[in-house]
Amino acid sequence: MAPGLEENDVRYACGFAATDPFCLLAEPGGRLHLLVSALEAARARQACPRACVHTPAELFGADAVKRQSLGKQLLALAQRLGVRAVAAGPFFPLGLARALESGGVRVELAAAPAFPQRALKSPREIACLAKSQRAAIAALRAALGAIRAAEISPAGLLRARGKTLTSEAVKELIERELAARGCTAEGTIVAVGPQGARPHDVGSGPLRAGVPIVLDVFPRDKTTGYWGDVTRTVVRGRASEPVRRMHRAVAAAQRLALAMVRPGVESQAVQLAVEDHFRKAGFPPKLSPPGKECGFIHGVGHGVGLDIHESPGLRHEPGRLAAGHVVTVEPGLYYPGIGGVRIEDLVVVTRTGHKILASFPKKLET
Repeated sequence: MAPGLEENDVRYACGFAATDPFCLLAEPGGRLHLLVSALEAARARQACPRACVHTPAELFGADAVKRQSLGKQLLALAQRLGVRAVAAGPFFPLGLARALESGGVRVELAAAPAFPQRALKSPREIACLAKSQRAAIAALRAALGAIRAAEISPAGLLRARGKTLTSEAVKELIERELAARGCTAEGTIVAVGPQGARPHDVGSGPLRAGVPIVLDVFPRDKTTGYWGDVTRTVVRGRASEPVRRMHRAVAAAQRLALAMVRPGVESQAVQLAVEDHFRKAGFPPKLSPPGKECGFIHGVGHGVGLDIHESPGLRHEPGRLAAGHVVTVEPGLYYPGIGGVRIEDLVVVTRTGHKILASFPKKLET
């Protein structure tokens, strides 16, 4: 029996999510057991009618509930069900594992993902992802509108309504746009100039003209839990020739990768093709020493679903694409003295190729 499911495995298995602690036990035959507080029992039964919903009061009696930790509750349920061993995921809480083992229930590390079928999205899931992606693009459009409308000061700073336009202000605008569409976002990237040379630098401070600004928006729908993910790189005003060359090379790399996305293609083949493209375009990767990496230094893309990064990946790993996979395609180039250029779209693999879930222009200068 497997209780050690990660949060989004639980959501995938039964459609239930809560802020209060709860546990899911999944029998090998597919039967599900949810252990929830009395406050969440009715909602759990509604969200997952096929699960057996258990409460602490059922296990210990109403008078003794307050004296029982979640670990003791899980152990009591396991013992009631006759469980002798569980297969837990790598992030299963140590306290729960020790509570189970104290009662003679063996805890083992699961040899494989609990639900590998999560990688193949249903039509309902694809619709949820497309909705989040549309929200991401609406927020990106608003951000680019603010950058485009900003004036350029004599010092090269962007100014709006008498104030310097900052990365923080644009991120706040993005977050408001996403909230209006039922989404939340953490880690939104608005990175200017050299900040963009670090792919996951969220950016800070004043925005400047003439240098690349990387905008990476990845919201999660608060109702469905599914993510979107889109990136564009823009320059307010005129870009330098090195940045234009980078942008042309990245745009061509994305076209190359997108042309390869179809059922049966090896994930690693896409990565190798993009790496080869950049070398021929004059942008060979430099992966050492640490902190000095430049060029194309990450995978072409990753799966998106209930997690922002999940299987399959478009990188150096085994596996083939299949209809129903949803992946990002996001090549990029990064140089500390210049900044970064990345272009990203979210696509679903179809039976005959792929479909971009929501389109948006890729113009560099604005």
